[in-house]
Amino acid sequence: MTKLYRSRRDSKLFGLCGGLAEMINVDATLLRLVFVVTAFFSAGTMIAIYIIASLVIPKEPVFNDPFFPSSPPVPSYPMGGTTTYTKAQPVQQAAKDDLDEMMKSIEQKAMKKELEELRAKLAKYENEKGEV
Repeated sequence: MTKLYRSRRDSKLFGLCGGLAEMINVDATLLRLVFVVTAFFSAGTMIAIYIIASLVIPKEPVFNDPFFPSSPPVPSYPMGGTTTYTKAQPVQQAAKDDLDEMMKSIEQKAMKKELEELRAKLAKYENEKGEV
């Protein structure tokens, strides 16, 4: 899980919604819309929380920027669980790798679910066949 920072790239006011959106992998615009609706219904309490959070949460470090020329090694965590250090990849490649991992995970979950459904259908069919 990534650490919460105020975003430098996706910042409208303080970068808090952009950083939170990056951390939980949702669209920042959607998060901003939810914040505005919540601020309206909470009679402005969310605005105070937003300002306090923007004072407490640090701004994203510059060295995490993949286009920064002297970016330090960034740890990557392969499936085996061991940590390997590589140079920071461009954002597009990292996003593609994340998307590939996410798609593999979704495919595995879908296959497991389909297999469970087929096993249930087979058991139901065998029970019906045995009763006749």
